[in-house]
Amino acid sequence: MTAKEMSEKVEQYVVDMRREFHMHPELSLKEDRTRARIAEELEKMGIPCEIVEGHNVVGLIDSGKPGRSIAIRADFDALPLVEEVDVPYKSQIPGCMHACGHDAHAACLLGIGKALLEMTDSFSGKVYLCFQAAEEAGRCADEIVAYLKAKGGVDSAIGMHVAGALDPGYVELREGARLSGAEIFYIDIKGVGGHGSRPDLTVDPIKAAVDVYQRLITIPTNHHSMFDTCVVSPCCLKAGERFNIIPETAHIEGTIRYYKMGDGEVVLEKIRQAAQSICASHGCTVSVTNASGAKFPLINDAASIAMAREIALEVGLKLEDDLDPSAGSDNFAEFLEAFPGFYMNLGTHSSRPGTSGNHHNPTFDVEEAALKKDVEFFLTYTQRFLA
Repeated sequence: MTAKEMSEKVEQYVVDMRREFHMHPELSLKEDRTRARIAEELEKMGIPCEIVEGHNVVGLIDSGKPGRSIAIRADFDALPLVEEVDVPYKSQIPGCMHACGHDAHAACLLGIGKALLEMTDSFSGKVYLCFQAAEEAGRCADEIVAYLKAKGGVDSAIGMHVAGALDPGYVELREGARLSGAEIFYIDIKGVGGHGSRPDLTVDPIKAAVDVYQRLITIPTNHHSMFDTCVVSPCCLKAGERFNIIPETAHIEGTIRYYKMGDGEVVLEKIRQAAQSICASHGCTVSVTNASGAKFPLINDAASIAMAREIALEVGLKLEDDLDPSAGSDNFAEFLEAFPGFYMNLGTHSSRPGTSGNHHNPTFDVEEAALKKDVEFFLTYTQRFLA
């Protein structure tokens, strides 16, 4: 059967699995049911799989013929939101919903695996089906990359994200930097608390925090090239509990977004220097720590994108070339730092009343009819790459 015929054959299966995952969303690193169901489905298909580092599932389709290897990735964690979409498959978990489409990602990859298993005579080599946990927490991509490297690596890594801003039938496939890298910073300032009537007897961490905040937002313009986009966003400032108590501590946290490898570390050091000098001038002490949300910007390989664009047109998808790179992040970038490949945005805008294409929003939903083309595209790409 052709890729088109196989995508039609598994279409209802993909929709059914997507709805099941949607009804039972799970937060990052708590995806026990979803992980078990993915493994169960792969085993029912006859696809051997492993649980990687306790969080992820990787299935293997071996054609039995020597050749190249490819990894296809899908994430499957949800978000802490109360769903407002009134559909039969509405979330049954209070305060948790699939508001970014990861339910669709996992369902599509299961459908791709189900179809590829019947198409092994049409390609050589191996396909790794990589189901990644905790993408929303910036976790677990490194675990799968390490697993793949231990298996000898792969010749390509490919992935997809549904795009609520794009209409069904459209895809975004462009080379170069498409998503930013993200460093998360945490600034903890310590002063001396006291009564609000006697600030002269205190060392006020709020004053220091305000000055630090003001300095942080100037770092990209004062210390960074205008030709290399970078954004520093202090998004959280916490201090104090009552109107008449000057607190002992203040806390700031936020993100650095960047598109050039290494810029995150450079800007983080500027933040550290600024916080230390400002807090010292106030008589406060400070600690600056960080975590990588997506330590690398996501950069699509030119050769992979050229082939992907050609195949997208072949299967009847339209190319959207007017979108700027996104300031969002996805740690699939760690796959693309290790292996050549690409990340595609698939148009899934929902026009049904009461829904929206706004990701991380309680009215988010996807147009399920668009998922069949995603399966057809990835089947065709895999066949062509492993020919």
